[in-house]
Amino acid sequence: MLRLSVLSLVVILTVAAFLAWRAAGEPVHPIETPELRAAPGIPVASSRHNSGGGDRGPNLEAAWATEMRIGSFEKPEQVPEYEVLESLPADRDGAHAARLLVDTRSRSEEDFTLIARDLKARYSDYDAVSAEFTDTSDVFDYNGAALIFNTPAGAYYIGYIFGPPNTRGYYVTSAE
Repeated sequence: MLRLSVLSLVVILTVAAFLAWRAAGEPVHPIETPELRAAPGIPVASSRHNSGGGDRGPNLEAAWATEMRIGSFEKPEQVPEYEVLESLPADRDGAHAARLLVDTRSRSEEDFTLIARDLKARYSDYDAVSAEFTDTSDVFDYNGAALIFNTPAGAYYIGYIFGPPNTRGYYVTSAE
């Protein structure tokens, strides 16, 4: 054990002596100051929700959250028949939102998804939309729901505090 320690010490000293001998033949150069560049500018978003204050208004973060769009806003080719029975404004915390009661004979999650995509296109200027699906021809009953978030502010409004849960911009569920 002692032999191994002595051998290790001899190797380390030999390497240090070799490096010192190599450095002795060359002049020592001073440390050069790196080239400095200007810091990049801060992007400023304009928004329908920005409450003034010049280029860097107090709602800069809210402006970014309402200008970034989530998902596609194209209407699907075929959509099951539906009617919006009730549309209530539900604006809160700077988010433009609505609650919808939708009447449809459809019962499947696939049909509700098509309706949600159509609603997403129709309400594209909103941050968030929630829709409850019912069928008034049978019994006035809950059949499913859709949460539509068009912006990060809309996703936050709905309750996704860590950001949108997907890149489609909607979440659909069926009661069946």
